[in-house]
Amino acid sequence: MSVVLDKLDEEKFNENIITSLDFDNAIQNCYTNFRDVVIDTIIQMISEIVEKDGWNLQYFDEDEKEELLISFMENSKITVSLNREANQMDYEFKEITVEFNLSENEKKKIAEIYLNNVLNDSYYFKECIINDFNDVVAKLLSVRVYQLLSSDEIEVRFTDKLEEILNCKE
Repeated sequence: MSVVLDKLDEEKFNENIITSLDFDNAIQNCYTNFRDVVIDTIIQMISEIVEKDGWNLQYFDEDEKEELLISFMENSKITVSLNREANQMDYEFKEITVEFNLSENEKKKIAEIYLNNVLNDSYYFKECIINDFNDVVAKLLSVRVYQLLSSDEIEVRFTDKLEEILNCKE
């Protein structure tokens, strides 16, 4: 048995982004990221496919998740492990190949869906993107003044100006 994925389930992907952003808003943190949302969506899709034949997708550790993302990004193959109960005391195990075959346009569409959700979530955009942007700008400005002011000093002294430039000031 092998599985070929030529597109990501946009509805699941969108739901996973929204759920992750809602979680970030509730706990006021910045956990949402493209990598995890894509991996979660792929795992859900594979699980649905193999469950039709009575199989369960085995747990992915962090290295396997990274391999899954790389396979997705490079349109390559990955082997995943399945199990199912054979009888009350025994389990069957097998491996299948998952092949990714997504066009570059499909991948760009996925990135656009992700960014659209992030840009529409004011908390996440402001707290997670703009704050990171301010850090990057402060580091660049520090280099421009030959580190006479550290990036931390620039952030403290010029935060209002940076926010004003980005029209994010409340």
